[in-house]
Amino acid sequence: MASKRIGFFHMDEIHHINHFISVAVELSKTNQVSILTYPNQHTYLFNCLSKFKDHNITVVQLRTHWFRALTDKLKNRDLPRKGFWMKKNKRFLLTHFDALVFTDYFHHKLLKARGNKINPKFLKVPHGAPGRDYSYNKDQLDFDFQLLFGHFHYQQFKEKNLLGPHPVIIGYPKIDAVSLNEKKSFFNNNKPVVLYNPHFSPPHSSWHGMGLEILEFFYQQKEYNLIFAPHINLFKDKGSESASQIPEKYFKANHIFIDLGSEESVEMTYLKAASLFLGEVSSQVYEFIINPRPCIFINVQKVAFKDDANFRFWKLGQVIEEVNELNDALQNAFSGFEKYKPIHEKITAENFYQEKNTTASQRAAIAINEYLEKA
Repeated sequence: MASKRIGFFHMDEIHHINHFISVAVELSKTNQVSILTYPNQHTYLFNCLSKFKDHNITVVQLRTHWFRALTDKLKNRDLPRKGFWMKKNKRFLLTHFDALVFTDYFHHKLLKARGNKINPKFLKVPHGAPGRDYSYNKDQLDFDFQLLFGHFHYQQFKEKNLLGPHPVIIGYPKIDAVSLNEKKSFFNNNKPVVLYNPHFSPPHSSWHGMGLEILEFFYQQKEYNLIFAPHINLFKDKGSESASQIPEKYFKANHIFIDLGSEESVEMTYLKAASLFLGEVSSQVYEFIINPRPCIFINVQKVAFKDDANFRFWKLGQVIEEVNELNDALQNAFSGFEKYKPIHEKITAENFYQEKNTTASQRAAIAINEYLEKA
């Protein structure tokens, strides 16, 4: 099999990295693999790569146009604007690679520049389990090849006419990447640990309307520990929330641990440490239930969700609407979990394909190699 030149884009926040890095490592064993990004220290990216003993990946840092770099700096942008970055580097990207791998939808300018040419191939890797409608973007059809996590993923794409010419079910590569990390403990007692993981999107997130009430509830009680680790975007530019609105007493409490967006919040660190998941619409709950444990969901908008596929995850536990329901819900979640456990196992089997003797990352690399060889 001839070695191919494959480029993985890293143009987003760090929570994208663990969705592609173990696939890139596997492919680098037989191909020339680059991670294509912008000039920066990229500490987390290099730390992730250092955990893999056997890889041959090159990190290529490409500049945006000097004027765009200046305006990005003046506006305190953490990331360059992708469209301008693509325009500046399109000739290199389109002539130096057999395949380009995306985890998001910033491919449009490059796709237009590729025109009628069949190379490089555009490959799509998702950056999270399929959840609400935003998971089903019509731009999926722009890609030559799609990696899918499981049979539910495939069926949803099929129903919504989003299957491209080469979809392949491979499992969940992020599990391979984060399995290299040790499980951590955050409290010096044996009380159950609740993970409060609000989303960053205001219409669905409980943080904006009741988040401080929830923190106060856990501050006042003594039965549970709390990890407050919201979606990484909530306290970043996309969510625009400020840590200054959180009273200092919550940071100092012995039974509350707060992480507003560190590297550990994207590595399943808190999902592994928790006894119960508390949130609304984050697809992180699908990672949490790989090891089935109690869940509670907050229906912020009081929507009718029973037959809505966008709220499939709310089958996994009790759904509440107000903070005053939380105490009873916590007790019921632990005492009544056995009725939910089979649902957790069923949904995990639907979400994440598994196969003995191979990992999702290995299966992804095999599928990509076979596709590029035929193409």
